[in-house]
Amino acid sequence: MDFITVLRRDHEKVSALFHRIQEGFRQPDSPERHQLFRELKRELELHAAVEDLHVYRVFQQAEPTRDEAHAALEAHRKIKTLLDELAAASAYDHQWVGKFQDLRKLVETHVAAEENVMFCQAQAIMTPQEAEELGATVETAKQAIRRDAPTAEGGTPEDV
Repeated sequence: MDFITVLRRDHEKVSALFHRIQEGFRQPDSPERHQLFRELKRELELHAAVEDLHVYRVFQQAEPTRDEAHAALEAHRKIKTLLDELAAASAYDHQWVGKFQDLRKLVETHVAAEENVMFCQAQAIMTPQEAEELGATVETAKQAIRRDAPTAEGGTPEDV
């Protein structure tokens, strides 16, 4: 599977998590919403890590995609900052909801730039075989990170 397919699947998963959390805003705060946010945070951090290490490295080396790769790395830094601020907040109050909306907008803008610009440019900088190889590298890296990551409850996950 090529890297674009792998990353689009991640985008779809994250979009679904955002939607589920957003739906919960109609209800009082709940442990489920906290769990969904932890899952969202974990997925976004995993996705950003493999993009930063593997995908954007390729894009930074090619002139046609260098600027977009730098912009994407900056978006990841902003996303990480918002995730950390949200995770550190003591309660999911109206401020938290507003910051969560900012995060969602930032992620959606970043995903649109990737899918509408960077993914289209990939054909100019790599062969289909290279795209497949990068997809395998991304999948392997995600599995390694998941295997080694501590769970929210402590310890190492058996099978995430």
